[in-house]
Amino acid sequence: MVIELTPEDVRAARALVQWSQDDLAKAAGVGVSTIADFEKAARKPIANNLDAIRRAFENVHIVFTPTGPAIYGAVMLYLMTEDDGAAMVIRYRQEQAAAVQEIIGTFGTIDGEQIQLTMDQLVTSEMRVALDDLVARYGAAVPQLNRLKQKIGKVPDGKHFLLLPGEPASTKDRLAQETYLHALNHPEAAPAKGASDDLFGVLLDLYDMKNPRTDRKTVIGAGKEPRTCRFCHRTASETSFKKVAHVIPTALGNDHLKSAEECDECNEYFGQETEPSLIGMLDVQRVFLGTQGRGENNGRPKLKFGGDTLLHDGQKVVLQAHAVSKTDDDTFEVSLGRGARLVPMSVYRALVKIVVSALDEEHLPDLTKTIEWVRYALHADQPLPKVVMATIYLPPNPSAQITVYTRRKPHLRLPHVIGEFRLGCYVFVFAVPFSAQDQWNLVGFFDDADFKDTFRHYMAVAQWTEWDLGGKKPMALSPRLRFVKR
Repeated sequence: MVIELTPEDVRAARALVQWSQDDLAKAAGVGVSTIADFEKAARKPIANNLDAIRRAFENVHIVFTPTGPAIYGAVMLYLMTEDDGAAMVIRYRQEQAAAVQEIIGTFGTIDGEQIQLTMDQLVTSEMRVALDDLVARYGAAVPQLNRLKQKIGKVPDGKHFLLLPGEPASTKDRLAQETYLHALNHPEAAPAKGASDDLFGVLLDLYDMKNPRTDRKTVIGAGKEPRTCRFCHRTASETSFKKVAHVIPTALGNDHLKSAEECDECNEYFGQETEPSLIGMLDVQRVFLGTQGRGENNGRPKLKFGGDTLLHDGQKVVLQAHAVSKTDDDTFEVSLGRGARLVPMSVYRALVKIVVSALDEEHLPDLTKTIEWVRYALHADQPLPKVVMATIYLPPNPSAQITVYTRRKPHLRLPHVIGEFRLGCYVFVFAVPFSAQDQWNLVGFFDDADFKDTFRHYMAVAQWTEWDLGGKKPMALSPRLRFVKR
């Protein structure tokens, strides 16, 4: 049952967490006058604002009961399996403390009120029976217990998972835990540490890596309140968040990775002003990869280059062109007409927009100038580093991917944020410009000695091509395709 908030509830809840009216207004994303008028019973807030006030208190462990607000406890868990990871917060009121203690004690030892969580967990039939019993008794009062059972249910009997008291603090810590878990489940496999340490050892000392999943529904910023747009900084009380905001455009194969922190107005702006240029730059690649988006032809692109046509019919590439020349018995070339118009700088801004959408929130204050460039095209007269591209035959993926590197320690030369965008075998690496953490304009970052020594896995690639995406004038590509007989 949801308790309707009263002015007395809000005053009492503020007293419990020692918040001023201004503190509550900032936490809820509403005006101070909204709080003041409600507490004086002069004006009841609209439903959205009332919900925002409630969620602001819930975020600091306040629960509203028929007898008034109360503070409740919380236990953070992170369950790591070989192909997944899930953070869970078990919140409970004081009268539920014994039940939560029993639940957590199932995965460790209890000595009085002290619980020692066991990191290494082995799935057995006995564990499943114990979980079924716990859910039957406490599932309604502690809903996260059902999710815990669901996650463990996907792990086969005889396999290990890790139960940690929180998410790993860095990519280096996460990799260590993943390596340990893999060794538990595959004791017969000898770890090949040398090559990995040579390539990534220095990198993981300096950078965290984030690679959001695109193979299942993933919503960045889900559940955060007040809901705030990363690009215009307006809240749900000032703008709308009704449309689905995709972190990577659907035309590039993404239908699962979404953002709850991109308002409808910014979503429409990117869909009209920047993303079409990124999609247009990758038109030919999309066809040859058979990338599926939405719409006709099962979402696969059907492209017009003047009077020429290029499409993927689901099984093969179909090409209708006028300018075809055979150079020898094994090779012929096709020159296509003019394709979709694009703006090079809009391509760069679209790539950086994807990174900003995927970044951990703590890095956003340093990217104020970056976000102004991405959203409003400000600072467009300043020099930009080049984007580099290579063809790397990695395992196929139906969706474009983004990997974000964020520097953990100050450094005079290494970029604060690096993005790696991949569509099939095509990999683009770029520095995110204008971060307050960078001491220079990053032009030439990829050839810098410190970058080469840190990002050694990129240096292992035979050939990179530089793309200058600083241009502001529209242009159209006229691709030339060269086919060589196998």
